[in-house]
Amino acid sequence: MKNEIKYNSRTWAEIDFSALKHNLTVARNASNRPVMCVIKANAYGHGAVECGRYLQDNGAAAFAVACIDEAIELRENGIHLPILILGYTSSEFAPLLAEYDLIQTAVDFSHAEELNSAAENANVRLKVHVKIDTGMGRAGILAQGEKHIPSAIDLVCRIFDMSNLDVEGMYTHMSVADTESQNEYTNWQIANFESVRGGVEARGKHIKYCHASNSASILNHKRAHFDMVREGIMLYGLYPDSLPVENGILKPVMTLKSRVGQVKEFPEGSSVSYGRTFESHERLRTAVITAGYADGYPRRLSNNAFVVINGKSYNQIGRVCMDMIMADIKYDEVKRGDEVILFGNGGMSVEAVSQIVGTINYEITCLVTQRAKRHYING
Repeated sequence: MKNEIKYNSRTWAEIDFSALKHNLTVARNASNRPVMCVIKANAYGHGAVECGRYLQDNGAAAFAVACIDEAIELRENGIHLPILILGYTSSEFAPLLAEYDLIQTAVDFSHAEELNSAAENANVRLKVHVKIDTGMGRAGILAQGEKHIPSAIDLVCRIFDMSNLDVEGMYTHMSVADTESQNEYTNWQIANFESVRGGVEARGKHIKYCHASNSASILNHKRAHFDMVREGIMLYGLYPDSLPVENGILKPVMTLKSRVGQVKEFPEGSSVSYGRTFESHERLRTAVITAGYADGYPRRLSNNAFVVINGKSYNQIGRVCMDMIMADIKYDEVKRGDEVILFGNGGMSVEAVSQIVGTINYEITCLVTQRAKRHYING
């Protein structure tokens, strides 16, 4: 019986592969570099395996994930391109890193020592990229300014000399590349990275891949493109600063959709949903829609958003419930079963949703739950 239930019987996330390919092409054209596609967190809610398979066949050079679990899932589902694990992985998993041919980030010198020792004990070699903290203030070998750069160069070179590690790359991450008013800081970060790179190469160490560009840097900081770029949020058609853009160069990949489950009429003075936060001063006709915060439609949108039914916008009214929302449909021709666009193509942009919720667009797509089945189109 379960397999007979259609993906679009209730609430679903439509994933447009043609938009995904377009956004990858934007990054390739903007940088003229190989693109490492960041598909961590289930491809920001879009489906890591499905997106990974499609991107692998359509121009991706490599992939990046957050943890070893995500990497192994990709390997076990047909992804053969290089996969970089961006986060810390305990050295106890050295045999798995080697077995699945994964690239591990060395987050600092002692982590590299631990990985090297574990690899030696397991009689394997590990591929690593060394992380450099040029100003993010997060993971990586500290290289913030002239005081710390010499020691960073020394530590990277010592990692190169470890017997069971193959250092294939070195990278950093920009903290404010999406903020034009802080370009001076971004340029400082880039300069720090350039200094470490230059110092390491001056000591005879060849770094195959140096990468520093996140999505914002791909679009705004050509100096940071180096040997490869990492495309994250813009891959999904969303902008790094989370601000709405009209007629932008990117194409949104996800559209969250649902159905009208009931059409109801109420007399003047009726209230809608929990807390009676919406009360009508005239006769009211509503569509009860089969989606709620348990599907990833944020509760903070209550009384502040709109949905699109049959090409027309209608205000969402009353508090968003776990499994239902309501819209004021006036006396238009709306009926049970009609398709509803909650956000995405043809409806509210993810950026507009994030502005109302008070968060970033990344979080909105990541929070679309598995109950909203993913349906892939144009690929």
